[in-house]
Amino acid sequence: MKSLVDHLSQYAAYHRDPRNIASHFIGIPLIVVAVAVLLSRPQWVGGWVSPAVLVALASAWFYLRL
Repeated sequence: MKSLVDHLSQYAAYHRDPRNIASHFIGIPLIVVAVAVLLSRPQWVGGWVSPAVLVALASAWFYLRL
């Protein structure tokens, strides 16, 4: 059975591959935009509060606390 260090070193090596970096450079922003669009569809409280706004505020709070 592999140790945690073995798993993390394999993960690091895989994510240093230029093709993986390029696919993440394109794919991750597309996923973020798609989720934001889907979450922005339901509107609450006069039309300006949506699940996308709540997720964005929660994410900003989380990263500012880091």
